Amino acid sequence: MRQLSSYVIFGHSAPRFLLLAGVMVNLLLNSASNAQITSAENLGVILGGSKMPLSDPLTNSAPTTPSESVFEANPGPWGRLQCAYVYLEAPKSLIEGFPLPSPTPRWTLPASEFSEVPALFARAGLSQTIIDQLLLPQNVIKRDGLVHLLPPLPTLENLPPESRAIIYTEFSKYPENEYLVDPVLIIGTSVDEWYRRSKLRPEIIQKIKKMSYMRGETIAFSDIPALLNYASTDSEARAIFKACTRTRNLMIRLMLDKNANADEIIKYWSFGVGIRRKDIEPLVLSIMELEGVDDLGISHLLPALARKLLYTYPGLDMAKHGVMPDCHWTSLNFFNYEPHEYLLDARLATSQVLENFIPVNPPYQYADVLFFLDNTTGDAFHSCVHLADNIVYTKNGRNILSPWVIMKLEDVKKVYLYKGNGRIQGFRRKDIAAEKASQTEQ
Repeated sequence: MRQLSSYVIFGHSAPRFLLLAGVMVNLLLNSASNAQITSAENLGVILGGSKMPLSDPLTNSAPTTPSESVFEANPGPWGRLQCAYVYLEAPKSLIEGFPLPSPTPRWTLPASEFSEVPALFARAGLSQTIIDQLLLPQNVIKRDGLVHLLPPLPTLENLPPESRAIIYTEFSKYPENEYLVDPVLIIGTSVDEWYRRSKLRPEIIQKIKKMSYMRGETIAFSDIPALLNYASTDSEARAIFKACTRTRNLMIRLMLDKNANADEIIKYWSFGVGIRRKDIEPLVLSIMELEGVDDLGISHLLPALARKLLYTYPGLDMAKHGVMPDCHWTSLNFFNYEPHEYLLDARLATSQVLENFIPVNPPYQYADVLFFLDNTTGDAFHSCVHLADNIVYTKNGRNILSPWVIMKLEDVKKVYLYKGNGRIQGFRRKDIAAEKASQTEQ
């Protein structure tokens, strides 16, 4: 997407576990679903928009207070938005369809890069004794142009977070290291809080905490294979893997009390130009007239397809075209009643943007598509849809373990812009932009 004037190049969002492509590698070395909401706190209570603590998330084990789990968005033409953090995990039926990875930890790199490994370990602050142990012949497997390092579990578990971050950042350059490329990301809170209401034993949570590291501003955890060593049963191993699909997102309700500005709210959620007003106006007005009910779930304000997909995981039936929906398919299908499957093709998705959208600058409005662009190549490596107050609708990965969710834009940035080499460019549908322009001229 170079200046977005002549053509757009769509990259691929990092998928959760890369569709578990590395499962078979692990095994060789050793021989339509709905989301499940697992935590929702005080959905009916707004205590104000306090911010998360600035203490070190790797050491902060204090439980999150209600004011951090529940907040009110900034006011605007979108109305008053009541927000609460909820946690999704992939449903059990989906997890049972995947073979668990081998519990043997593995780092893989091209054989041509193996000579650089001792220097990498030294740069990461490892002692020469630990380096020698990691490079013992029994811990190194060379096969088909690749080198597989099998770090002993005690050594792996005791790596300092700073050393782990340096090593994993380097090894994440190689797609064979699926859990390093696409780690579990714990955004905006602590490990303890992230798993506080999960079904994991406290001992397992402490192992996750011990083996976590920082990726930019976000806590990352990549040692799922190692973690499986501490499962007492097969069912617990699957529960651990299931918990590693955990995703934090927002559940939002629009407050519609007697003081709400109905005309302004209806206009905003109709894309600001009256499109879909006939779908939204009767519902908003009826809620405002109803005694005892003064809020509306934000999903009711979304177009049909987004409303259907929100808070769910893709079913296996969505793979019938040979590729799973990704962020770009999600963003460009936002306006559609039924999905346009041709948007799975990067070339055709590029054409859709160039023909039907124009670039726009902040402040973004409802239904603007935000593309995350590489500063060097211009590639669009992620996209999402702006809803209100820098809250976005997104799918973070092209696979069945990535749900459709609502997140703060700042949290999405932590996932995709942590390297500091990207930027965001907004795009607006031409017909919406044209109608807005004509309204301004009148």
